[in-house]
Amino acid sequence: MNDTLLARDLVLVRLVDLSTMGEKLEQIGTGLEVIIQAQLELQTWVEEQEERSYELSETVGGKIDEEALSFDMEI
Repeated sequence: MNDTLLARDLVLVRLVDLSTMGEKLEQIGTGLEVIIQAQLELQTWVEEQEERSYELSETVGGKIDEEALSFDMEI
């Protein structure tokens, strides 16, 4: 095999490898989007539950430290 054919084959193999890596990165990105969406939904749910708990506490006359929120957010 001469040097030109070897170089061409190496370039073709490299292009296939890069294409495969690109596909894997795309799959990772899609997976991360799903994880982030789930995280945002769960965070919203937790914040809603905290808000309801504080409202209930006020209704029954209790006092809760507002600095104890799960996500360190102030009301």
